[in-house]
Formats: sequence, structure tokens, C-alpha cells
Amino acid sequence: MRRLLLPIVAASLLFGSPAEAIPAMDGLEIRLQGEAKGWLDATCTYYGLGWIDRAQGRKAIKRLMLLITAHHLGHEDAELAKNSALARDPNCTAIWPESLH
Repeated sequence: MRRLLLPIVAASLLFGSPAEAIPAMDGLEIRLQGEAKGWLDATCTYYGLGWIDRAQGRKAIKRLMLLITAHHLGHEDAELAKNSALARDPNCTAIWPESLH
């Protein structure tokens, strides 16, 4: 009986694990998206308050947008993040890089 039970348990663990990992990855992705958006908003705010200069702001936003595009969201969602940040703080257009490359 034990010999029959072991393959069944092993198969259930093998086939059950990927389905359980998907929600964890979704949660991680959501957390990373929120973190990246928060840094975008903070960078715009810091520039508006004069805590960082134009060059520092451009460099920070360029890095954040590259990270969002490459690791978190993709190009379309990065564009949404850009539009959201600029809608929240229109003065941030002064430091927004023309190109990410």
C-alpha cells in the first residue's frame, strides 16, 4: 500500500506546486508595480520641492522607467505609469527623459 501511495503523493506535489506559485508571483508583481509607481511619484515630488536637480531627476526617472519596462510591467504598462505620474504632477514633464535609450 505504501509503495502505491508514494507515487500518488509525489505526482500531486509535482503537479500542484506550479498552480500554487502563480498567485505568489502575481502578488510579487503587484507589489513591485506599486513600489515602482511610488518611486516615480516621489521623484517628481522631490524635483518639485527642489530636493533634487533636473539632472538627478532625469537620471532617476530614466532608471525607474527602464526597470518598470524590463522587470515589472512591460512597455504598455510603463506608458500607463508615465501618464499617471504626469497627470499627478504635470511639472514632472520638465525632467522626463525624451528617450529611455
